[in-house]
Amino acid sequence: MAIEPNRNPPYVAFRTFRTFLESLAISMPDRIDRSVFDSKFSGTATSQINSALRSLKLIDADGSPSGSLRRLAQTQGEEHQMVLAGILESYYEPVFRLDLERATKAQFREAMKEFGCTESMLIKCETFFIHAAQHAAISLSPYLTSNRKSGARARGGSRTSRNVVRQPATENGSEVETAAVVESGQIALTMRELALKVLDKYPDFDPTWSQETQASWMAGMNKLQETFNVGNSADSQ
Repeated sequence: MAIEPNRNPPYVAFRTFRTFLESLAISMPDRIDRSVFDSKFSGTATSQINSALRSLKLIDADGSPSGSLRRLAQTQGEEHQMVLAGILESYYEPVFRLDLERATKAQFREAMKEFGCTESMLIKCETFFIHAAQHAAISLSPYLTSNRKSGARARGGSRTSRNVVRQPATENGSEVETAAVVESGQIALTMRELALKVLDKYPDFDPTWSQETQASWMAGMNKLQETFNVGNSADSQ
């Protein structure tokens, strides 16, 4: 299939995408518009979900859900996996030219680059595909999934650091050091709250914009996320 120009592959956290699909299973609307998203989705998440739906051809230009989206939302188990696998195979044609059970990370990245997404978006796009493929029971080589283990170790390390904050001060006078760690954590939390407020007010992506406006929007979004160092929690699937 021809890759639609100026359309990044999905880069929303796959867990967020799944949560949205589960809400559609309750009742499929005639049109996917802003009013469909409830308060559990931020403005940023709403934009990213919409972008994913359009990229995967799950909604048309007017927001009308496709038959594939209806089946994806209404099926479970193996049938759901088969529907999702078909959607992925239809869109990610460059990726499925690879032998995914043996492909290296470099081969995978070369295939993803055929979509023309920016370097700053590439990891998020790759992460969505990997988690979606795993959910669809598509076999992937350990070279593609091994980075998830390192991410788990990093998150484990973060939990250890937080546990240290709760430890009592030791004999060598670490009360000041412990207080500094607590203050650092509080500052990080404040910055994250500020970042989420700023991102929530960022205008929603509109596919009817000119190419120049779309590029400016994406550059601004990347800059905000890099500045605050808060993305879409793409690794926490």
